[in-house]
Amino acid sequence: MKMTLRTAELARALYRVQGIADKKSTMPSLAHVLLNATSEGLVVSATDMDVGLAGHYEATVQTPGAVAVHAKQLYEIIKSLSAPSVEIEKRDNNWIELRAGASRFRLVGMAAEEFPALPTQAQIKPFAIPAADLVRMIDRTIFCVSTDDNRHNLSGIYCESPKPNVLRMVSTDGHRLALAEHTFAVPIHIEHGVIVPRKGFQELKRVLSDSTEHITTVELGFSATSGVIKAGSVTLSTRLVEGQFPDYTQVIPKGGDKLIKIARAPFAEALRRVSLLSQGRSYGVRLSLNDGTLVLVAEDPEFGEAHEEIEVSYKGGPLTIGFNARYILDALALINDEGVLLELADDLSPGVLKPIEEPGFLAVVMPMRI
Repeated sequence: MKMTLRTAELARALYRVQGIADKKSTMPSLAHVLLNATSEGLVVSATDMDVGLAGHYEATVQTPGAVAVHAKQLYEIIKSLSAPSVEIEKRDNNWIELRAGASRFRLVGMAAEEFPALPTQAQIKPFAIPAADLVRMIDRTIFCVSTDDNRHNLSGIYCESPKPNVLRMVSTDGHRLALAEHTFAVPIHIEHGVIVPRKGFQELKRVLSDSTEHITTVELGFSATSGVIKAGSVTLSTRLVEGQFPDYTQVIPKGGDKLIKIARAPFAEALRRVSLLSQGRSYGVRLSLNDGTLVLVAEDPEFGEAHEEIEVSYKGGPLTIGFNARYILDALALINDEGVLLELADDLSPGVLKPIEEPGFLAVVMPMRI
């Protein structure tokens, strides 16, 4: 194998796989990246056995071939180079020789045959949707994904298509829930709901954020056990989370009769200020409602208390309820509307937060005793 390519192009390819190459695995091959030089250019691949990524990049290939190299070591070397291009040549016993300007490196490689194969794309019916819409849906749900290792079925985003052209994404960590949905111009081919692991969508966002290709559409496809996502010249494959996602429709309250319209920015600012004195109590803030007013109160036995009143549109009986301020702030940060709607039933039932104007997003937050 022998090839020449732009240093910046190789650095970009290696950056994309840093989050996937598993440096802590007991399998040495998973800490490596596979360089496969073909007549069409260079394919750079990495996998941790759950998520895999393969990207196609421009390269002048003199001799086709493949070899695996330690991902982090190679990336650190390539991004340190000042020369505009780098030449890579495979030597005997899978040693790799790099030449860039006055720099020379010889690295220990691994046979390409030892590198794990990425999942195949057989029996997958893909659909293409705008990248911007998909990223917004990911942002609006990924913050609720559970980090509890004992709740494996909550470790990803549940994706389903309740109607032919509708993609719905749901996540929960047991304390809060987020739901985002969008109607597209094409049918969404998801026969049964699937759980896409958090890492799969995180790596997709990494690819989209650093891409110079101006990717406007993303192609997705799911089988019973895996998903394949194509974004420009990059293909990301992921093993789906096993297990049953809980019936989220039972979590979303129905018929909350206390509707509060609040200006989003003042609400977020007041919550942020008041919660400064609630950190010792799991960021608990007490919300007290009366006609036209919302009073926010937080108390810390060691440091004192905070109290702030804001105007709201509300006509109903008095109600006092406690919430984790961080959970509400996380949801408010994902809403673009000037106003938000908070739906409540009583002091023991979850609250539902949603934009007033923009459909397709809601957050459910469980109350807490304060």
